[in-house]
Amino acid sequence: METSNPSKEALVGEEPSEEDEEPVKSDPDHSQTLSRVLRAEFDSRYNIVDLQTPLNAFMSGQYKKSFAYYTLRSRLPVILTNVIDTLTRDKSELVAQFAPHDFAQAAREELKIVIGLISRLKYELQTDKPFQSFTGEEPDREAWNTFINHLPNGERSFYRGCSLHAECYLHRKLYSFVENSIFLKSYDFFAKIKEHTLVDRMDDILALTKHTRRSDNSVEVFGELLKINMWSISNDVSSDPEEDKKLNFKVLQDVGATDEYIIVNHAEEIWNCLDNNKPKKLKQVDVILDNTGYELFSDFVLAEYLIEKALANKVRFHVKAHPWFVTDVTERDFRWTLEYLSQHADYMISLMGKKFLQFLEEGKFELAPVSHFWTSPHAFYSMLQADPDLYSSLQQSKLVIFKGELNYRKLLQDVCWNSSQETSACLRGFLPTNICVLRRVKSEIICGLEEGVGEALATKNPQWMVSGNYGVIQFVDGAREFGY
Repeated sequence: METSNPSKEALVGEEPSEEDEEPVKSDPDHSQTLSRVLRAEFDSRYNIVDLQTPLNAFMSGQYKKSFAYYTLRSRLPVILTNVIDTLTRDKSELVAQFAPHDFAQAAREELKIVIGLISRLKYELQTDKPFQSFTGEEPDREAWNTFINHLPNGERSFYRGCSLHAECYLHRKLYSFVENSIFLKSYDFFAKIKEHTLVDRMDDILALTKHTRRSDNSVEVFGELLKINMWSISNDVSSDPEEDKKLNFKVLQDVGATDEYIIVNHAEEIWNCLDNNKPKKLKQVDVILDNTGYELFSDFVLAEYLIEKALANKVRFHVKAHPWFVTDVTERDFRWTLEYLSQHADYMISLMGKKFLQFLEEGKFELAPVSHFWTSPHAFYSMLQADPDLYSSLQQSKLVIFKGELNYRKLLQDVCWNSSQETSACLRGFLPTNICVLRRVKSEIICGLEEGVGEALATKNPQWMVSGNYGVIQFVDGAREFGY
């Protein structure tokens, strides 16, 4: 399916094919030995060390016992392979959809070129090649090239660099291939996946809808909605659908049953920040969105509560500028979701969709101007310098809610902090207003825990930080000074 012909170097660490290694078929021990040899060769060639990420270091693929290494070695190549498979399988459909009949052959040739570019990107990932400049018509080309050029020489490749930079670069480069094409400019590699994350969860969505009708205006109900929303983050493409459904059912049946897995819960502080008993004044809440599907619906439900209980006069949603990290919300996903809900056959779901659309028309919901900062490699402490207008717009908000793993990593610069380090210190001065973080823990980056909590969890389960079994509802008071 890949059209390029990468050298054997590109296949280091991959399972040998039956065609290339006939003895492997009949000798499992030999296969395991060969696999170990290839892994050792890979580690030696790219200076991989068999360690966890050191304290206060950037997450990096150079540390073999890190989630960053696993992501670069296993998860990202699979994403690229799946994209190649999709383009190959849907070739005729894509040509018919995006190209006029007279240009069908030209579109097929262009599709081959795109597949070849993705294959090359996969090869560069698997062989720790340097990040390449952007040379097309990307609107953020200059910003990206400046960022790459200012990286230290030893941090400009996939494994040697910070894993946050590597992952962002890969997804940005991937989209640039269609962005600079003639026929596929509007194509989203992940559109069908994102649509399925909603369509396949309609039972859960109906259950959440029923559960949240006639909710009381109280800190207890507000805290429940924050928990529901935080756990909904598990419903992304990397999670098990059946496990998601079990979790959704468990949370809605008894939200308190998950409390032991919420290792920070500042729901009361967040409620006090939005205290609706204070004299009425304009209160805006911004939500930096994460995934589509059930999670996005849960975001709408939380926003609905904020509006209806006068905790906010407006909720402003921030989406990604283009397809990003597979299931992240773009403007197209945002609007498609609302239209799909409003036209659903189930009356209650349709009613919810129409209500959300009405909120959008009335200005109670608002789609923020699309910013390329959210799809940049920058940690958020760089926002004031990199995008001062965006920073200024967040200062207008009473509370900014950051959703999910990637936003958490960008808040903390992808640094392996001491887990008990105060969150405000880890933000390195990024505090445009009050901040709320809703996150399901999926990488070795965390702060703000009570002393001893991280150590106790590590004793109980050494993999707790990448298990996805724990979550945080964290708050940072933007009204205070923290010394930055």
